[in-house]
Amino acid sequence: MTASTTINGGGEPSTKRPRLAGNEAGSEDGQPTYKMAYLGPPGTYGQMAAAAFQSCYDEPIELIPCPSISAIWETSYTFHVFPLENTIHGGVTETLDCVLSNLHSNGSSAQLDEDRQGRRIIADLALPISHCLVVKKGVKKEDIRWIRSHEQALGQSSKFIKTHFPSAKLKTYPSTAGAAVSLINDLNEDEGEGAALCSKAAAKLYEDKLDILYQGTQGISNNFTRFVLLSNQSQQVPNPTTSILSPHPTEFYVLPSASDIIPFFQSSQIRNIHSRPAPIPSRPISEKDESQRKDGAWTLREDRFPTLYFVEVDVDGMGFQEEDSQISKKGKEKGWYIGKAGWRVTDDQINAL
Repeated sequence: MTASTTINGGGEPSTKRPRLAGNEAGSEDGQPTYKMAYLGPPGTYGQMAAAAFQSCYDEPIELIPCPSISAIWETSYTFHVFPLENTIHGGVTETLDCVLSNLHSNGSSAQLDEDRQGRRIIADLALPISHCLVVKKGVKKEDIRWIRSHEQALGQSSKFIKTHFPSAKLKTYPSTAGAAVSLINDLNEDEGEGAALCSKAAAKLYEDKLDILYQGTQGISNNFTRFVLLSNQSQQVPNPTTSILSPHPTEFYVLPSASDIIPFFQSSQIRNIHSRPAPIPSRPISEKDESQRKDGAWTLREDRFPTLYFVEVDVDGMGFQEEDSQISKKGKEKGWYIGKAGWRVTDDQINAL
């Protein structure tokens, strides 16, 4: 965590934006009930992150589980919670692809709906991650023929799996908690018995039907997944009332070429770079493609492998203030700017949930 000031408790509060009722259902006291999408079902790390973000708001916010990361992106709710990166397994590719999906390779917005184009990263948190290997009651270690979970959990637990289950088949699933629940009703007896990797919280939800065989299967004990909160900046949304404002927040950009990175960020400290294939809609087939061939080979890498670069940089400025940084002004002009993590949930707030 960076040095910070508290909104409630002595710190300088940021400028509040006016709160609008929006178009979501109202609560019993007449306030709007905002909705926050996360990767479900209940018991996932995504739910823990969403609950932590939710706790920073006074306004009523309903948590809505989604079956996959891409399904989160497809919702039209006010808030969206995504896993961004992990200590062991790196960037979450499905999240990166969703965020980049409405951008062309030249950095301009695709002609999608206004809601998606208006989404921006506004906050982040680091959630401690500890996986459990669970099975249906009665299943023993020697019975396990396959292990199912989200690809991140499988990757983070790869050393454990190779040591204890070297011949087990690995199966990916949209979420860790979903993988655990799937064991209960799994009738595929041809492949034998299986196991799932999930959080202890998810296992406890179904403790009458599932057993925990191992705890702490991740490669290192100091394992964290960073989650980001997105909101629709084309609307006016509530500000948090209990969180940490960072004096050195980070901003996020998408650049269409590696050659743009150094010139554009020459006065900023780069925190992180993820590269991903450009979304399919941003790959027009050029009439000059055939002219780029030489002896049957493509001479320019970008002709066949267009790439976008997800870049995070440190910037000056407090929290979610309205003033743009110098670099964000340029980024917005080019269509490269995709948000600013101006506030974050503290470790104490996460541990208190």
